[in-house]
Amino acid sequence: MGRQKFLDDYGLSRSKKYFIELPDGTLVDSKPIISVALGKKLGTEPVRGFVGGAGQAKPKLEKLGFKVIALSESSVPPLSISRRLAGPDLPRVGETYNNRSQVKLAYGGDINAGIIRFPGDDIVNVFSDATGPYADEPPSLVKSFGYRGAGLVGPQRVESVGNARLERARLEGAAVRYWYRPKGEPLSFVSWVVVIGRSWTNGPDIKGVDRPEIEWELRTVHSRSPESWPEDLFEAVDSATEASGDVPSGPEATAHSTYEQLLARVEALTPSASGREVVRVNLARSQAARRAVLLRSEGSCENTRCTGMPADRNRKGQPILDVDHVQDLALGGSDHPSNMVAICPNCHASKTRGDSVRWRREFAKVARTAHLSAVASARSQDEGR
Repeated sequence: MGRQKFLDDYGLSRSKKYFIELPDGTLVDSKPIISVALGKKLGTEPVRGFVGGAGQAKPKLEKLGFKVIALSESSVPPLSISRRLAGPDLPRVGETYNNRSQVKLAYGGDINAGIIRFPGDDIVNVFSDATGPYADEPPSLVKSFGYRGAGLVGPQRVESVGNARLERARLEGAAVRYWYRPKGEPLSFVSWVVVIGRSWTNGPDIKGVDRPEIEWELRTVHSRSPESWPEDLFEAVDSATEASGDVPSGPEATAHSTYEQLLARVEALTPSASGREVVRVNLARSQAARRAVLLRSEGSCENTRCTGMPADRNRKGQPILDVDHVQDLALGGSDHPSNMVAICPNCHASKTRGDSVRWRREFAKVARTAHLSAVASARSQDEGR
């Protein structure tokens, strides 16, 4: 069940000093184990009221053959205690906690930083909150999604502690734990993810000042083991290594870029046609294209049949819009504004659940028209200057 779920389900408290040590070195709470076991034997709820580990619980457990230790008497290094309490395979996907404080009680670590490692554990954990200050995309099981880099104030840096951890995981091809808290819901270890790559983009810090930000591209995998990962994941990682350097560059990371500048960046990063059609992930190109489409939309849904956008705003105070490819990349579509539309969440849901062929036909026309109009407008402004 996992330590915290076991205690929560039975309404019991953690042990403060005495623990059962299992053969693999895992530590489990002593009195809660006795309480539940005795209740099972008697066919009742857990039997409560044990007083004093040294006087009651410890000798009873030792008589039954268990090894009982006190943390103060143990040779366990302090930083690995929480890891031993967690067990060798924990946390497990699906574990849920009310907040970060509960996660820290279970595994140690930090309650604020978004990218951490638990004491005694070399696996990276990333935390995302739908109502937090970062512009993270919601996790997806079917496609890659963006996770904004660490650093609340000022330009983000690849070498800062949290970002450096994710960069190492990217370079080593190591799986990362992804924790997510939807709006109004508990925090959960949603899935294992792999860091496909990273790119630079632009966004406001918590003071509202525009700055370069790192967009980490994550993809969900079924387990920590690379043997279970799909073949195209390795291809995506290989093709994304060219993405961005350690220093932000390009209009996608600049606050006031024009549609013309972003379009030039997209086309400069688009590979020339070849005899073999292979989807290539270039995150810098993708960021520039997304920025261009959002700029072109002027904050309005580009669906000509939109019946009304949500009233909510993003962290920059702008209308919430999703940038969607008309023709999917996996089906030969391009990372180019002429193949992309900015649509509100309502229209995005309609497209996903409705007649996909009709929506794709309509959006193809919308994307082409909007793109040509933006290009013509940019040229007109240049001529006017």
